[in-house]
Amino acid sequence: MKLCKQAAQTDCGQKICCFECDQKATCELACQFASNEGCENLYEEETAMQAFNDKAMTIMKNIAALDKQKKALEEQDKEVRDALKKVMDEYGIKSFENDILKVTFVAETTRTSIDSTELKKDHPDIAAKYSKTSKVSASVRISVKE
Repeated sequence: MKLCKQAAQTDCGQKICCFECDQKATCELACQFASNEGCENLYEEETAMQAFNDKAMTIMKNIAALDKQKKALEEQDKEVRDALKKVMDEYGIKSFENDILKVTFVAETTRTSIDSTELKKDHPDIAAKYSKTSKVSASVRISVKE
């Protein structure tokens, strides 16, 4: 089946080529091409994953490499912050500022939060009353395998 890149970016709910859609005549979002021959937005459903892999492999390799670098940098960052925290605690320094950094020591504390899972289970009416819905932008979730 022929799918359409353009249709996937619209709100029509269809992924198929406009020429294969039974709603083309009444659809305001239908493409205006005279035919689907040579359309750059078409791709075959059966070969889509292979075409995607061919086109995106370099991107995926870059993401994996950047993720490894990011994890290494985050670990280094944690180590140096812990070392600075230890020295500040050792000398009783609560905050300081120089030409390089402004640092504030934040002592260990406790935090109280609401367990929303338990609240929904025990008091679904209250949970529903105080719940709010927010729009979440589309994103790509990526997990890099070690």
